[in-house]
Amino acid sequence: MRISASGAVISGAWVAGDLEIHDGRVVRCGLPATGKGVVLPGLIDAHVCGYAGADFNTADAEGIAIARAALLRDGVFAFQPTVITDDVDVMVRQFRRIADAPGEAHGLSGILGVHAEGPFLSPDHRGVHRPEFLRKPDIDIVTRLREAGPLTTLTIAPELDGALPLISWAARQGIAVHLGHTGADAATAREAFARGARGVTHLFNGMAPFHHREPNVAAVALARSGITIQLIADDVHVATEVAETALRAAADRIVLVTDSTSAAGGADGPLTIAGLSVMVVDGVPRLADGTLAGSTVTLFEQVARLVRRGWAPDTAVNLASRAPARTLTRAGSGELQLGGLADLLVTTDDFRLDRVLQAGVDVKR
Repeated sequence: MRISASGAVISGAWVAGDLEIHDGRVVRCGLPATGKGVVLPGLIDAHVCGYAGADFNTADAEGIAIARAALLRDGVFAFQPTVITDDVDVMVRQFRRIADAPGEAHGLSGILGVHAEGPFLSPDHRGVHRPEFLRKPDIDIVTRLREAGPLTTLTIAPELDGALPLISWAARQGIAVHLGHTGADAATAREAFARGARGVTHLFNGMAPFHHREPNVAAVALARSGITIQLIADDVHVATEVAETALRAAADRIVLVTDSTSAAGGADGPLTIAGLSVMVVDGVPRLADGTLAGSTVTLFEQVARLVRRGWAPDTAVNLASRAPARTLTRAGSGELQLGGLADLLVTTDDFRLDRVLQAGVDVKR
């Protein structure tokens, strides 16, 4: 099969021309171009709270499968489901349900461990996290989650009493600790990173505002090398100019994420997210008081917005493919390679998602 395109992103770099697939693998690239679209690697989303009506705080096996199928149709070949703050027994139950989900399968997006966003978060920066379920940092709770399923990432507010020792312990266990939903000052953030915290959950969102004389977690993360930075570049959670500033400051460490909820892939209207009533208006989910409740913008659309603003296709897509693969220790994933599986996206000439191919087979969209 020959894919007509202006070019493709191969091993993270732009190669002009068509692509050839045989037996589900990429066998040639750089053929004379016969199209105007672009071929991209399948995307990886490191922060997905729900999708297509499924909420990972409540979804059963059927709901998880529905979300996985919808994610793949929208170009996400692997993702990290996120269970947010809830009754600990509920969080444990959801970890077990996700752990019991089938492995790699045709028509489904792959699962890359589970992200616990809470329950050790600041009450002052909780967003949609229900205050009655917030907890003081507790190793026993983290141990229960680890025993229930593959805990890969833990978001925690480092200023909480007992947070810093927990960060040290979790880092030793191989858990990727992220700072988030926090009002921590720069000194506390620096200490948390020194103890092994690796990243920041959705930069600027769920944290104290950035101030030029009173730096916080966001400032320390942007200034400190080696720290992974999640960014929701949907022009809603973070203004365009702010997202551009962060990207230009730390593009080598930024991972685009959606923080999508069950509203993603659906229509405007009321719904319930993690037990809270939410209204979606013009694709933006909010609580009654206006608090943002995750997003509905797809990961591909975030990449497309960057491209339409002048970013090169390879630079933009790497933020949503190679970068998350690297931070989730999935070496070799998130990129197209000669001889590798043809897990790819094909865009139109105006950079809209046209086709999704899994091992060279079209996924029905």
